[in-house]
Amino acid sequence: MLARVHPGFELRPGQIKMSQAVAQAIESSTHLLMEAPTGTGKTFAYLVPAIESGRKVIVSTGTKNLQEQLFYKDLPEIERVLGRPVSSACMKGRDNYLCIKRFREFQDDPVFDEMSEVDFHGTLAGWARETATGDRGEMGDLPESFRAWDRINARADTCLGQRCPDFEPCFLTRMRRSAAEAQVVVVNHHLLMADLVLRGSAFGQVIPDYSVLIVDEAHALEDVATAHLGRAVSSRQVGELADDIEHALGAALDGQEAQRRRVDALRAASRDFFGLMSGREASGSRFVLDAYRHDDLWMASGRALKEALSQCETAVHEAMPGAGDEAALDNLIARAADQIGTLEVILSPEASSLSLVTWGEARGRASVSLQASPIDVAEPLREMLFSKVPAVVLTSATLAIDGSFEFVRSRLGVDEAEELALESPFDPTRQAVLYVPRKFPEPRHETFIGRLTEEIRSLMEITSGRAFLLFTSYSNLRRVRDALAGTVAWPLLAQGDASRHALLERFRATPNAVLLATSSFWHGVDVQGEALSLVTIDKLPFDVPSDPIVAARIEAIRSRGGNPFTRYQIPAAVIDLKQGLGRLLRSRQDRGVLAVMDARLLTRPYGRTFLNSLPPYPLLHDLDAVRHFFRQPR
Repeated sequence: MLARVHPGFELRPGQIKMSQAVAQAIESSTHLLMEAPTGTGKTFAYLVPAIESGRKVIVSTGTKNLQEQLFYKDLPEIERVLGRPVSSACMKGRDNYLCIKRFREFQDDPVFDEMSEVDFHGTLAGWARETATGDRGEMGDLPESFRAWDRINARADTCLGQRCPDFEPCFLTRMRRSAAEAQVVVVNHHLLMADLVLRGSAFGQVIPDYSVLIVDEAHALEDVATAHLGRAVSSRQVGELADDIEHALGAALDGQEAQRRRVDALRAASRDFFGLMSGREASGSRFVLDAYRHDDLWMASGRALKEALSQCETAVHEAMPGAGDEAALDNLIARAADQIGTLEVILSPEASSLSLVTWGEARGRASVSLQASPIDVAEPLREMLFSKVPAVVLTSATLAIDGSFEFVRSRLGVDEAEELALESPFDPTRQAVLYVPRKFPEPRHETFIGRLTEEIRSLMEITSGRAFLLFTSYSNLRRVRDALAGTVAWPLLAQGDASRHALLERFRATPNAVLLATSSFWHGVDVQGEALSLVTIDKLPFDVPSDPIVAARIEAIRSRGGNPFTRYQIPAAVIDLKQGLGRLLRSRQDRGVLAVMDARLLTRPYGRTFLNSLPPYPLLHDLDAVRHFFRQPR
């Protein structure tokens, strides 16, 4: 059937084997762990048996890029193959959608945090009038960092639900009705976890009930689960709550000076509390809160913020009779209560334990977010997901470590499951080489960035640009970009200059382009053909051990007598490295150079675990050998 629709169809035994395994898992209501290397054709391999089963199926992806590919490209192609329509829908997290009510209010009083964002106001307004979905992904040139989007999106804490005057035309309402009627619903991991959390509370669900779940890019599920199974409060959230209370109670506040003082006190308490951290922590840094809980001023400021939130909650209660929109006021009360509850957890002396870590993140000049995150998500996922859904298929190009699935089983709470590791359909011995320079300075050495830049420049001269330069930190990216700027002949594109989608389109359309990017481009990015002939990685992608969540996971494993380096840090880094290197070969015609600028692959005992987990690329240590490989005819 595929061959009739696709003239260039190639029979792939791995794709058939995978499809049979998925069909068996669905039929027998069992779970399945499956590593399917790039080129397997895994989306068709799981979509066809899922559709043919006739059951309600949810497909969850780790990236919006794959989510959109599934919905807009793969499912329509399968319809052509099967010769019949497939009932399907696409659901993204609610933060991706425009809120009609909030945008109307924003238009009455547009506020931008950055002057550069004002330039997008006209484009945004024109799009809002024309869009049929409300999905911000339609605006490819809107920067990822566009902060005003937080004021107009359909996020949960501002949603009025069925009591909203715009409930019927709401983009979320339309999306959910479409999903309820569809057999196949394509979501992403963030929405999947938000739904699982809601199902465990009194608030119902987001995704329709289902009996089959296919988790693609399953390597990303743990971090997403960690984010959604915790609690958070930020200076921005508190400030927006104060603004919304002031807006909702405008007339009442004008008439009652005591009520206005309560809102002003909330703003002041927020500045005092969060300012203690924004003044000490570097922008972009993450920090644990344990030391702060021994700071009497910080604790007193936190309690004062809780009291100010409670006073504003009372003010809304008192104003409710005759104050206007009761649904909006109920929402304000719920938001205040949620922020109070989160602060109670964060300020508690027992907050950080072997099951929970409390931490903060400084964002910009005066913005701070505080989090309480679970250290281990295995038990919650075991209870919420694997014990409830009859058939869960977990698949990715990178799930196994040196041939074993034990790491992903332990991290995600998968007890009973079939396992399948497919072989790559590509010829890694012919299509690529892995270059690891010998006698290279270690990443912390002062000469590392200089040597890294020289080596990258030499490699790009071999491939005439056409490169992904992947980094483990923004700092390394910026330093290398600054060193290369004006010294190379190829166009340089850098993460942050535009949206991810727009950057990839520019890369594909620009001859000999070079894209510099960090972790978000290590996953789910697909560039086939000669446009991409070189992928470099600055160093082995070990998680930063000072990161609060990483440090807490390490300590939890150590407290149980385990070795966190071998049980957690190495396996996590292996999966990330496999993901990054996997950007190069996307078809049997692709050919190019992989480069990891970290000699620890050769000098440390654990380097063998990394190399054993990769395809058998020829390993080179000399640029002349790389040059010889690249000059050979394809």
